[in-house]
Amino acid sequence: MIGRLRGKVQFVSTEQLLIDVHGVGYLVSVPASTAAHLADGNEATLLIYTQVREDAIILYGFATPREKEVFELLNTVSGVGPKLALSVLSTLSPDSFCQSILEANLKLLTEVPGIGRRTGERLIVELKDKIAKSFAPTGVVQGVGSGGNQVAAEALEALLALGYSRLEAEEALSHLRLDGTESTEVVIRKALGFLVKAGSI
Repeated sequence: MIGRLRGKVQFVSTEQLLIDVHGVGYLVSVPASTAAHLADGNEATLLIYTQVREDAIILYGFATPREKEVFELLNTVSGVGPKLALSVLSTLSPDSFCQSILEANLKLLTEVPGIGRRTGERLIVELKDKIAKSFAPTGVVQGVGSGGNQVAAEALEALLALGYSRLEAEEALSHLRLDGTESTEVVIRKALGFLVKAGSI
């Protein structure tokens, strides 16, 4: 079973990449959250989840342990397979997903392509206790969904209105070092600065 790959990354599509490991190319499916951490032609290390089927061996890659943990957790839910799990991580950050489960936020969950009301409710029922024990959200975006950080919440909404995806906006906010005294305008400006450097503009 392959658990990790390290090599040069070449993007094949927005959902797949080829990682060259000592001359052997591995085709790996990745969520947008992982792709955002990688650059075409650069060396990278991917944590691998291997799915073995009768007709194929499929590799799923992740830039961080938390992404892989959430992916594996999603696959424990009946009716949720790797494809939908990737869709979740391509739409929501791991922390945002965990928070939406803890808060039973169906509105946020149904923003994920492939998740309707019934699937969202099933995710909440089956995962809430597991996430409460092991996957509590952390970071700047923690207060965004719960209203605990009004400035961050307003900044998130502004970034979404500017056309950024929730994943991009949360990624930017999570990287900011804030002391809690900044205005919404300052937070938005800092987040936009991060997005420019990250190449999202």
